[in-house]
Amino acid sequence: MLKRFVRTIVPREVRNWLRSPTKSAEWLWDTVQFHLGVTESVTVLPGWALICHPLAYKIIHRDQILDKEQAQEFENFVSYCRRDMVLFDIGAHFGVFSLAAAHLGGRAIAVDPSRTGTQMIETLATLNRLKGKIQVVQVAVTDTSKTMGMLSSGVFSDGYLKVARNRPKAELTQCQAITVDQMSDQFGPPTHIKVDVEGHEAAVLRGAKNTLGNFSPLLFLELHNEMVISDGGDPTSVLEELAGYGYEVFAFDREPLARDVILAKPLIRVVAMRGHVE
Repeated sequence: MLKRFVRTIVPREVRNWLRSPTKSAEWLWDTVQFHLGVTESVTVLPGWALICHPLAYKIIHRDQILDKEQAQEFENFVSYCRRDMVLFDIGAHFGVFSLAAAHLGGRAIAVDPSRTGTQMIETLATLNRLKGKIQVVQVAVTDTSKTMGMLSSGVFSDGYLKVARNRPKAELTQCQAITVDQMSDQFGPPTHIKVDVEGHEAAVLRGAKNTLGNFSPLLFLELHNEMVISDGGDPTSVLEELAGYGYEVFAFDREPLARDVILAKPLIRVVAMRGHVE
């Protein structure tokens, strides 16, 4: 009863800040330092030190350097980059994949529904003189063009927004949405698409019918099987969508992955190709 009362009178954004006073204070301090001219650098590729906002430095260092699986995912992505690439970075967060693509000579459309995320991508692109190669779009990607309610985790989870079912409307942040096919019409067809949308992968693929069918971009996917199941969904729907478009799923060593192996993992990062495109 008390929890329901607090939810009613205290806005979610305020509650997000109160959930972790230490982390909230850290965010504020990092922001103050940056406005005073403090930056950090992290070597994410051989010979390339990414200049960062202090807050972004901590998150990128944690994810792309210290976390073994995410570091392998990033290294694998880089191995497929090329100078003529056009990346749709869907669920870009702070945009490290977009920044890498741009640094290596390509072009990126960095898409995220979070204003925290999109502002940080713009900041990092400016700091690293890559602004002309990265277009930042604050929007959610799904299977229809509409406004959709998303749950904000705020400072507690680094500014993420995620699709959430069975939540009161007052708890949700309303976000404009777009499909991959609409992105292709607006920005031109992609050569590469990275999808990290916290369990909403199948909807993103459903909205990419023309793009996948006509242009066969290389896909880098985070499949959140456990999260999909906990939300009452079926993780096999992603695999069925991929198969319907003629895509095969591969591990980072470029060996094919069986369906049961994929579904056995709570979270698995994979590459999907159409026609064994290298």
